[in-house]
Amino acid sequence: MRKARPRQCQGLHKPAHVTAMVACVLALPWAAIDPAPARADGSGGCLEGDWIAEARAFVAEETGIPAPEVCVRLAGKERLDGLVFPVALGESHGEAVAAVYVPATREILLADDLDPGTPLARSYLVHELVHAQQFASRAHERASCPGALEAAAYDTQASYLRTKGLREEAFLLQVLGMFQGACGDSD
Repeated sequence: MRKARPRQCQGLHKPAHVTAMVACVLALPWAAIDPAPARADGSGGCLEGDWIAEARAFVAEETGIPAPEVCVRLAGKERLDGLVFPVALGESHGEAVAAVYVPATREILLADDLDPGTPLARSYLVHELVHAQQFASRAHERASCPGALEAAAYDTQASYLRTKGLREEAFLLQVLGMFQGACGDSD
């Protein structure tokens, strides 16, 4: 549901990036019941653009399910961190949240310092659109654990990055998804 990245990230610092993302899955159940609207700083209108349409089309084609209509907004790091870290960790440990889907308001909040012209930034939107699909279909009610939802989102995000030639980043996200998807396994 949430994507985290190192606070100092201009490029991708892989080990810190993956560690930060693992922590964020712990907050998944809270996002579904959080009644407080999560608005981007300033509560302006929803973002529009070809990059959003491209991400929606990719998710629909990759999953075979239309991406639901959601409002995409930019939000400051304090707002994003405040949505995730108090629930997930009690505090941030040098990570910053890159994106979050808020089911209560059907919004995807992207960090305002992301450059939507980059495939990595767009991949966060792809990931969150998968969560929007999951909540629209009520998959979160049937999932064996929150990690199962994350696994599907990471897999689609990795597919997107592979189509953009970012194979190493895609591999790391796919491995992370496999670890999180194993949360329901036993034996």
